[in-house]
Amino acid sequence: MSKITNAVKEMSTKKIFAAVIALVLIITVFTSTVLADVPNQYDVTVVDGSDTITISTTETEPLEVLAKAGIEVGENDKVDISAFEEGEGGSISISRLSSINIEFEGNIQSYDVYATTVGAALEEIGITIGEHDKVNYALDAKVISGMVISIKAAFSVSLTADGKTVKYAITEGKVSDLIKLAGIELGADDYTEPALDKALKAGMKVKVFRVEYKEETKTEAVKYTTKKIKDKTLNEGKTKTVTKGVNGSKNVTYKVKYVNGKAASKEKLSEVVTKQATQAVVKVGTKKVASSVKSNGVTSKNGYSVGQVIDGRYTHYCACATCNGSGSGVTSSGRRIRNGMSNPYYIACNWLPLGSVIKVNGHNYTVVDKGGSGLSRKGRIDIFTPEGHSACYRLGTGSCKIEIVRLGW
Repeated sequence: MSKITNAVKEMSTKKIFAAVIALVLIITVFTSTVLADVPNQYDVTVVDGSDTITISTTETEPLEVLAKAGIEVGENDKVDISAFEEGEGGSISISRLSSINIEFEGNIQSYDVYATTVGAALEEIGITIGEHDKVNYALDAKVISGMVISIKAAFSVSLTADGKTVKYAITEGKVSDLIKLAGIELGADDYTEPALDKALKAGMKVKVFRVEYKEETKTEAVKYTTKKIKDKTLNEGKTKTVTKGVNGSKNVTYKVKYVNGKAASKEKLSEVVTKQATQAVVKVGTKKVASSVKSNGVTSKNGYSVGQVIDGRYTHYCACATCNGSGSGVTSSGRRIRNGMSNPYYIACNWLPLGSVIKVNGHNYTVVDKGGSGLSRKGRIDIFTPEGHSACYRLGTGSCKIEIVRLGW
């Protein structure tokens, strides 16, 4: 009984094993048939502007690859498939068209660019940014459609300070900004030209003025004074020194202002006299001296002769309207007189021809004017007094000796 049972069991096991193998073969054949009809997937790198992604796809057309990946391409965008190989992979590059605005010197201009960074966009437009020019975006910043890129071109200014002149390229600012850029420290009294609050301009020359104050003491002369004493024994115009003047000395302390090392101004603080000056004393002659008179060759005229001495009588007049008629100051000879002038030693008389010279009390007088009938009498003269009307009253009238020195001009 047991042998039969074992034989039956062995036979059943072999049948089950054969059935399993058959099933496996059927599944393998079915799977191979199905997979033979499915395309192989591959990887494609898509560079979209500044973004890069990798997608797995079974599509073979580039635009279908992008569409399946949900990437839209605009009408004016550019697609580069030169690095793409159908069914193998590679890369697809998309250049997006963006509209940007450039602001320069107050003007705004729009441009269409494919560049993805600000620097590349400016290069695409043909704008070169100098080393010191200023742009409101970093050159590696991403381009965003509609953005406004402001450009400020640098200009040159010069700065002179402490004996050196340096040129700087700058886009904007005030003189104070330039001073800060140069790393210059200004003292309390230092100043600049132009002033710190002035706006910088192309070609501007800025100068720094260093100011310092020093106290300095110097020895200076004390000028002597002169005392004048009238001396009747000396001829008029002559002088005689009685005591010689000698300068003294003093120490004077100044507050001196130096600008860039040169003295610009000073203020006196104190002074001390170290040696007194000696006053000069000078005698001044007041004695009248007859001046030399050029002869005209006429020795006698109208009953009068050169050298003749006549007893006379004098009065005084001035240039006022009371003494001189209209007060015009024009004499009969054409000579002009005025009160306050240096004494010209003129007289008026009718009995001698104009231009005649007479000596009265040791001084020569020239006849330049005529007067009323009283001056027609022999020896009668009127002496011009430039000190004015009150002096005429003070000098009064009197008798005199008159010597004829010349007759006429």
